[in-house]
Amino acid sequence: MFKKIPFRRIRWPGWVVLAAIGLSFLYGMTQLVEAIRFEPESNSGSPLTIDFKTDNENTDTYTMSIKIPVMENQHIKKPIQGWINDEKKAFLQEVKENKSQFGSGSRAHLVIQADSRKSAGDTIHILLHSYQLVDDVRGEEHVKTFTINTAEKKIVTLPDIMETSEEAVNMIQKRLPEHPGDKVQKAFQNPASWNWTLNNEALTLYFNGIDEAGPTEVQIPIHVILPYLKEKAAGALKVAGTSVEPGEKYVALTFDDGPDPDVTPRILKVLKDHDVHATFFMLGSQAEKYPDIAKEVAEAGHEIGNHSDHHKDLTKVRKEEMTQEVLASSRKIMSTTGQLPTVLRPPYGAINNEVEALAHDNGSTLILWSVDSLDWKNKNVNAIHSTVQKEMAPGAIILLHDVHSTTADALPGLLTMLEKEGYEFLTVSQLQSKLAVETASPFYGNMKKG
Repeated sequence: MFKKIPFRRIRWPGWVVLAAIGLSFLYGMTQLVEAIRFEPESNSGSPLTIDFKTDNENTDTYTMSIKIPVMENQHIKKPIQGWINDEKKAFLQEVKENKSQFGSGSRAHLVIQADSRKSAGDTIHILLHSYQLVDDVRGEEHVKTFTINTAEKKIVTLPDIMETSEEAVNMIQKRLPEHPGDKVQKAFQNPASWNWTLNNEALTLYFNGIDEAGPTEVQIPIHVILPYLKEKAAGALKVAGTSVEPGEKYVALTFDDGPDPDVTPRILKVLKDHDVHATFFMLGSQAEKYPDIAKEVAEAGHEIGNHSDHHKDLTKVRKEEMTQEVLASSRKIMSTTGQLPTVLRPPYGAINNEVEALAHDNGSTLILWSVDSLDWKNKNVNAIHSTVQKEMAPGAIILLHDVHSTTADALPGLLTMLEKEGYEFLTVSQLQSKLAVETASPFYGNMKKG
């Protein structure tokens, strides 16, 4: 979401002073720097040159400051200039309809900013941000993006580089904040008209008209969007440590706080029935208390991780106690399961430099999560299913707990639901290997609850 421009809350005639200062600054910068030149590399012909100029207009009833991309290629220039003209036309029409408000120092304002951003391969983005204020209550903001293939010198839409199937659209829509359904459905009608930017870290989408406060921004990490990208677009991205091919849908199930004598065996049976291997982040104290259950987990072929000895927040204890919590747990897990854990999930997902250093010194990778099932909070089968489905995406690590009976109740339906959606299950280390991540730093984490 774009932050509101502070002067939105300034009432007349404060606008006049602020607008004068802003326009003077823009004019001075325009004189100082005649144009900002952006010359993306092209593998054929001359580079596509994009300059920017700022047009200012002051009248008794309004001010306009518009930064305009300037280029020779008319095929690209025409739709960009067309959008700017439409914004100006709508603004001037609204000024006309509200002309009785203006005069004696009261004016309407239109500001359009333009920016260029490098994307993948031979593409760049032109991002236009329009802000217009015609009364002293609130302004209107709009975002428009144009993605340009500089080699072929043409505008690219999202469906040109990404599958916009129902599954992909639903995945994106689930990441929106709650809004009235009719506004969301209208905004999602035509993926070819969506406003977006793409880089090696994320796909960012900008939706106008959903929220009255301004454009709604949705940012999707690159590892989530990669399976939906078309081969050429995926190949152009330099995604650090990624070897998952487009279309592959791998996820990891993880279980914390066990083993538990009642719940863990039930979970093991469901996993066996579905031929799924998971990662169990055990507490050393629990493994010591229920050694037969811990051993059963390991013998079933599941990965064993370290979740500390007594589930203490490692960032809130002395270094000596933090070290003891991790090493004692590791010894107890090794003694009962025969596996030396090489993945560590700190309780509550709480980390700091000392926790990272401890993991590194002991050859462990810190593992957090990207989907919190909230089974620890809701303890309701339908709620668990709904929460996971809403947050689900390829490459996810799902947080569950093998100490709640409702988690065992929910697991059969959860696995069936994800299997129907085409997901395959890996252990955390297998997923880490699949994504070619070699680091002791946190792997896929949202600091929620663990």
